[in-house]
Amino acid sequence: MIFDGHSDIFSDVTIKRLLGETQVIKNHHLTRLRKGGVEGGCFVIWIDPPFDKEPSRRLEQILKATKDEMAECEVAVLVHNMAEIEAAQKAGKFFILLGMEGLSGIGEDLDQIHMLYDFGVRHAMLTWNEQNLLATGVQGDPSRGVTELGKKAVRMLQEKHMIMDVSHLNERSFWDVVHIAEGPILASHSNAKALAPAARNLSDEQLLAIRDTKGLVGLNSFNLFVSQNLNEQNVDNLVKHASYIADKIGVEHLGFGFDFFEFLSSESMKSYSDQETSYTVGLEDCARIPDLLLKMKAAGFTEKELEMISYRNWFNLIQKVLG
Repeated sequence: MIFDGHSDIFSDVTIKRLLGETQVIKNHHLTRLRKGGVEGGCFVIWIDPPFDKEPSRRLEQILKATKDEMAECEVAVLVHNMAEIEAAQKAGKFFILLGMEGLSGIGEDLDQIHMLYDFGVRHAMLTWNEQNLLATGVQGDPSRGVTELGKKAVRMLQEKHMIMDVSHLNERSFWDVVHIAEGPILASHSNAKALAPAARNLSDEQLLAIRDTKGLVGLNSFNLFVSQNLNEQNVDNLVKHASYIADKIGVEHLGFGFDFFEFLSSESMKSYSDQETSYTVGLEDCARIPDLLLKMKAAGFTEKELEMISYRNWFNLIQKVLG
């Protein structure tokens, strides 16, 4: 089985429900997920461009769409801890751990963290790519880190036993979180900067820091994080990232955070490059995940290691933080 540690499917749910559709997960995503062996994952609430200009309004829309979708979706269930994941598996249901890909939507009102928790959110990043009132994303001022308000937010997230994710932070904010946070830190969808110098990839020092918190790095299939060279954006080079990270920090700190969004518009791509595609060749969507596993096995990963990367390491992190 596969646990995908980063999915933007709720963005698609919101877009389609606002147009009058229902049962979006069942009708548009479930067949592809099951073909790829994905039984669950972390689905995030992401303030997608161009709606990031009014983040609080978009947050409200996505929360409503998520609530309405899950109320009628018989094939999937929101989970909040390992016991609920195990119950969902026994019931044969797709399980979703709800996350926040950035907290721009709450502005400076940290009390909304309590609201999000009560809604079911168990994972959060301080920012997406933007610079906001809490911290600085990779497209913000490189000399600016986590704000005083953001430091309070980190402590609140950890007091509530929510998973702290650093994938979109700039380097200064990353190290601010490392110095503030206690317990495991997650980089849910980032690769190795040594192999592809994308701003969202992790340096060796960052990888080691995550390891030292007993945290986790999720392998990202977004093509620019695999290689900056169009001709090298293929599954073989993604496997090289997996091998590099496993060798550097240990296979027990590696998972999947694929970040597939072939189902979304090209608007978000403009935040990164002028390329027309976002996928890695040979891993165009989640249905192709078995092909990746075969490539990883050929590269020397054992069956036990593939099992760890596919879901056990994620489950260990969830158990540590959420119980």
